Amino acid sequence: MLGIIPHTIDQYLKQEVALDTRQAILVRAGFPYGHTFRIDAEYDDKACCALVGAAAVEMGTTTESVFDSIAEFFIEWAEQNFSGFFQAAPDTRGFLLMQPDIHNSLACGLRSSAQRKVADKFRVVALPDGVRLQYRSSNRLSYFYCALARSLATRRGEIAEIIFVDGDHDSVASVIEVRLKPAQAV
Repeated sequence: MLGIIPHTIDQYLKQEVALDTRQAILVRAGFPYGHTFRIDAEYDDKACCALVGAAAVEMGTTTESVFDSIAEFFIEWAEQNFSGFFQAAPDTRGFLLMQPDIHNSLACGLRSSAQRKVADKFRVVALPDGVRLQYRSSNRLSYFYCALARSLATRRGEIAEIIFVDGDHDSVASVIEVRLKPAQAV
């Protein structure tokens, strides 16, 4: 997994929970006490998924709720730190269409096998009112992708309707349609 994901999750934890709770989450997820996540490192998918699961347990909520909160935090953080990606896309649809390119540019420092894994994760096709995404990932993080799409749409004054055409949140491979409409239309 790209280091940007666990790094951002950890930044979220540092902001949202007490230090002792963050440490308990790290240990529960199998990371050493006091571990620091780097953006430029590669992390095991299962260990990173365990980080979110541990956060849900320690925070007394669901993994979906944690992903929703992390998505909001991540979008805000990414807009500040990678503003060029957001400026290049006039709307949510445009940004979602750029996702494969964004992932590939962030993965350029990974080993070639990891680069290929990232490159194979997304296939995005434009729809008149959104995008159709073929999502393939053994870490089954399609829920996080959907939460990111909803959060980005909200920030841009839109509403994202998520439809699983094939598979579901727990599938290794899914086909997801993200339909967008202005928030005023609801």
